[in-house]
Amino acid sequence: MWYRILWLLVFWPIVADAEQHALTLEQAIEQAVREAPQVAASAALLEGSQEFAPGAGRLPAPELVIGVDNLPIDGPDQFSLTRDFMTMRKIGVMQSFPSGKKRRLQSESAEREVGIAHGEWRKSRFDAGEAAAEAWIAAAVAEQSLARLQSLKLDTELGAAAARTALSSGRATAAQALRTESLLLAVEERILSFTQESESQRAELARWIGTEADGPLAAIPTDRALDHSMEALIAGVPEHAPLAPTVARLDAARTEVELARAEKRSDWSAELTYAERGPDFSDMVSLEFRVALPFFAKHRLDPLIAEKVAAVHAREAERDSEVRMHTAEVRAAVAQWRLGRQRVDQYVKEILPLARDRSRATLAAYSSGRGDLGSAIEALTDEINGQLEEVELEGSVAHAWVFLHLLHDSGTTP
Repeated sequence: MWYRILWLLVFWPIVADAEQHALTLEQAIEQAVREAPQVAASAALLEGSQEFAPGAGRLPAPELVIGVDNLPIDGPDQFSLTRDFMTMRKIGVMQSFPSGKKRRLQSESAEREVGIAHGEWRKSRFDAGEAAAEAWIAAAVAEQSLARLQSLKLDTELGAAAARTALSSGRATAAQALRTESLLLAVEERILSFTQESESQRAELARWIGTEADGPLAAIPTDRALDHSMEALIAGVPEHAPLAPTVARLDAARTEVELARAEKRSDWSAELTYAERGPDFSDMVSLEFRVALPFFAKHRLDPLIAEKVAAVHAREAERDSEVRMHTAEVRAAVAQWRLGRQRVDQYVKEILPLARDRSRATLAAYSSGRGDLGSAIEALTDEINGQLEEVELEGSVAHAWVFLHLLHDSGTTP
């Protein structure tokens, strides 16, 4: 007993400090959402669209007009700019005036593009957080499975040693002894497999959070509560981050329809020029107005409008499809989180203790010559599988919680 107390006094502060500095699932998500290059790229695109939007819908830039009117090309005044009274050198400015509705829709279209960029930014944050969480959970599942296998490997080795002793004394057959050796080799192979999986998932996690992925990981969280009820989650499906780009593109498509219809309205322009003639003639000023005539709209504009309307219908169908799919994902995730936690609780309180007691009892009975080796191997195998299943179940509960938790992202502009 004294050596256990000494171990606690010496090593407990070290263990407690390691647990305190272990990387939690929430920290990995937060860091990925804040620092992932994919999020930075989408944030830059959003910033660019926000910079462009205020200039949309304004009047086009004026145009400079420079030219020569009525220049002679034959006769005694050929190519003279001053001798013929009709020849004028002119300079002026021309300004186009699109219709007010068209300019308003152009400004609205630019805002819709900002909405699309904002939706893509929100989705990139969601994707980065979910990807980092998946890598963190997979690494944690592999490492916790590895730890449990290593703790059970000693029992497997004891069973194999007991089988070899029984074989030499004639209490066990060669097949039974080989079966225990096979179980030991299977445990060692799975230890190698989980070690490989841990290193692979650590590398994937580093893709999202950098060198922080090399540190110790906290325990897999299965006690996190949901921020909202399932009813609230279902009601807010169209506002969730994964659907944000689709909804924004539908709004943009509807604005494109109105812009196409606005082409039926006439635009106009004005041109003011100053014309200089030869020294013997007076200078002149001209003012011209031009009005667009959108004739033959049935053949020129209506097909464009019909194409834009069809695009809106396609976007609506795409949105409805994604809403249905996402609603099903939310319902499944809620069920996985709710029932998974109950199953984890049952494993921890009932299934694993029972499997542990059974494997210890059968192995002890066999070691004392009162039990069957096959039963001991079966019980030990069941305990190993139960331990790994429980860790896997913890990972699935954490997956469900992460998915539902990230849906609450409000998408505030960076």
